[in-house]
Formats: sequence, structure tokens, C-alpha cells
Amino acid sequence: MTISEEFKQAPPNRLVTCAGRRGWLVPAGLLLVLLSNIAALFVPFLAIDFMNKEIYSLLHSVQLMWETKLYLIAILIVVFSITFPLVKTVSLILIWFIRIRPIARKRFIHLLESAGKWSMFDIFVVILLMVISTNQTFINTEPQIGLLLFIIAIIGNMLMSRLVSSLDQRYNLDPEVLFGEEEKVYEPLSTTGRLGWAMPFLLLGGIVSMVYAIELPFFKINNIPLFSKSYSIHGAIVALYEDGRFLLTVFMVLFLCVAPLLTLVLIGQCWLFHKTRYRISKRLVLIRIVGEWSMLSVFLMALSIVVTEGEQMVKTDIKPGIYAIIVAIAFTVLCTRLCEHKLRKLLDS
Repeated sequence: MTISEEFKQAPPNRLVTCAGRRGWLVPAGLLLVLLSNIAALFVPFLAIDFMNKEIYSLLHSVQLMWETKLYLIAILIVVFSITFPLVKTVSLILIWFIRIRPIARKRFIHLLESAGKWSMFDIFVVILLMVISTNQTFINTEPQIGLLLFIIAIIGNMLMSRLVSSLDQRYNLDPEVLFGEEEKVYEPLSTTGRLGWAMPFLLLGGIVSMVYAIELPFFKINNIPLFSKSYSIHGAIVALYEDGRFLLTVFMVLFLCVAPLLTLVLIGQCWLFHKTRYRISKRLVLIRIVGEWSMLSVFLMALSIVVTEGEQMVKTDIKPGIYAIIVAIAFTVLCTRLCEHKLRKLLDS
């Protein structure tokens, strides 16, 4: 019987029981995340100064989008930034207490983790609006306490789901127990056929396209009375930094530059060098973790919505950078999926 089959046949259990006396720390953390998330819905979220200053909460901004017939943006904010974070937090609390088969729990937690970063959609929409209004005469945007609370809630949510996933793995599928004493080493580069030698070129293509995605302008403002400007990811980061938005600057650097590039580097390091099955298992977990914080795809959705649906607010012209972002995402997803597929088969052998 393979390791995968043994895990699939494991009997149901409760994580709160497996954790012992510390079993209540996780739901306590999730409750704090839930309270931060609820508070972020009602306190001031963003101030927009255009002729006169208006302060919006997250719920009020949805109402504004709907009244100005930006229906798609309003629906996406409700689904990704309001409904899903609350559902995810409650689901993690239930998962912690309910008796369930480990294989089913693992799949559900991975689903929640993979979807978690899409809650950042609204933050990237706000960031794009702030970048557009930087150094403009007739419009200005100011982040409020609600934006900080929301970022804390979403990042806290993602960290807590990662903690639940790590504890679940430790109690039910610990790679050190499974592979820790095995000394045989594997080299995916030379043992996975044609794909083994194709992967370095795919990774190189991903890194090159990522550099272009960061440097090339993705749109240009073409709207009177705003000054006409072109913006890239790099340019947006510089604009936020010069405007004193240091938290959002770090946010953009980590999630749009560091995490995507680090994902490709980790795949290459795992693919090109000899490793035991224990090391491969740990590296796959690390690749998944970093991939969860890689948010180019979320940024692309926010960017696409602002360009298409936001024509009533700001007219923009699409630039080549948006296509570079699409290519970079495609390379990253392809490399990640191929790496996971081949190395999971090796672990199950």
C-alpha cells in the first residue's frame, strides 16, 4: 500500500483533540480575525477628494459602485472581499472542531488557502485608484483605518489557514515520519523524461516575463482633467513610496514582485538539485506557501476591472505591460502545476 493510499484510508478525527491543551488557541486567533474583518466593513475605508471630500466605508463603497452602474465591481467586492473572508474564517473554525476524514479536510483546507488571496481584490482596486490620483491636481485619495483593518484581517486569515494546514499535516501526514530516515536522493532534472530538461527553459521564460511584467506600463491615463501618465507595477510602487504610502509599497513589492519570482526560484532549486523525498516534500509545501502569497493574478483581475468597468470614472488606454502580466502568470502556473504533478508521483512511489 502506498503512502497516498494509507492517508486516504485514515479514520476521521478532530484537530482540536489532536492539538491537546493548546487546541483552543487556533479558534481564538480565528475569532480575532473574524472581529477585525467585521469591523473593517463599517469603519471609514477610503476618502476621495474630488471637488468635495467624501469618506466611504467598504459597504458604502459597494453602494456607490452600484449606484454609478459599476455592477461588476460591486458584485466582485461583495463576493471576494466581504462574503468569502467571513465564510472562510467560519469554515476554518468548524474544520477545527468537526470530526472529519484527514483526506477530506486536507482538500478543503487547500481549497480555502488557494482562494484566500482573492480577498485582496478590493485592496488592489483601491491601490490602483490611489496610484492614478497620485500627483493629480483635481483628485486625491486617502486610505482610512478600515483599509488597514481589512489588510490585517485578510493577512491574518491567510496566516491562520496556513497554521491549520500545517497542524493538520503534522498530526496526519508528517513528512519527517514518512521519509525522515530515507537516504536515497532523486534528481527531477534527469528522471522525468523530456519534461525534466524542458523545465529550466520554462522557468527562464517565467523569470524573463516576470521582469517585463514589472517594468512595462500596463495602462495610460487618458482622461481630462487628469494629467496623462503611464503606469507599470514598478512605477506604481515608486508612486506609492513617494506619496508616503509605505505599507502599501511593501504590500506591492512582496506580493507582486518577491513572491512570484521566489516561487520560480524555489521550483528551479527543487528541480535541478539532488534531494531526498523528505526534502522534496518540504520544498513542495514551501512552493505552495509562497504561491499562495503570489498575487499577480489578483492584481490582473483588479487591473482588468478598472480598465474595462472603470471607464465611467477614469478613461485609460491598455499598454503592453498587461499582456506581460498575463504571460508571467501563465508561465508561473504551468511550472508550478508540472512540478507538483511530477514530484507528487515521485513521493507516492
